[in-house]
Amino acid sequence: MQKKVEFVDLELLSRCGLLNGLSREALAGILSSGSRKRVEAKEVVFNRGDPGSDIYFLLSGGVKISTLSREGKEIIFDVLVEGDFFGDMSLFDDKPRTGTVTALVPSAFLVLGKARFLELLEKYPGVSIRLIKTLTARLRLMDTFLEDVLFLDAEARLAKRVVALSRIFGQEGKNGEVRIDLKMSQQEMANLVGIARESVNKHFKGWEKSGVIGLDKGCLILQQPQLLESMVARLS
Repeated sequence: MQKKVEFVDLELLSRCGLLNGLSREALAGILSSGSRKRVEAKEVVFNRGDPGSDIYFLLSGGVKISTLSREGKEIIFDVLVEGDFFGDMSLFDDKPRTGTVTALVPSAFLVLGKARFLELLEKYPGVSIRLIKTLTARLRLMDTFLEDVLFLDAEARLAKRVVALSRIFGQEGKNGEVRIDLKMSQQEMANLVGIARESVNKHFKGWEKSGVIGLDKGCLILQQPQLLESMVARLS
């Protein structure tokens, strides 16, 4: 653990939405009572089935939350970025982790134990309210995902997910293009959307031929982001 510790200041911790509005003194107390962890890209933070007694605040980087089907196929539930948190479910029901968390890029966390986190909720009611709001938002996203699976075709679902990723990881260029600063394989993209890798490849090639997207060093570039957003609106 020690070899992966790096300095994390109060500013990074203050970016975590769950802790928004807390004083610097309160944040300093949280920082001192937790441990810091850093992982490299593709490194597993914890596995599905592991016992869970900590919550993780994502201070930098990004992770995916996934599981494997009985056939060994990966299913990606969500992608989380700086300011998000995970690992909370096991703190409330004392059951094992429901998903495997893997870093997509080098990432850093503040890890807080169950007892300290529950104290935090009791001491700061605003944190409890934000926790409920976040969990509600995640349930709504899951409802939307299920609706997409039922009612949208593969291209619409893929376009919708790419647009969503661009809003999280996108860096706008000089000519209005948006670079998604996240390297995901076509298989990972397929696992995230819930379609076949061949379908991702087919639609990416079609979009690239039409000048909608481009690829650079493994990163996706939206050459004409407005066209992809229009496609989502039209196909949805």
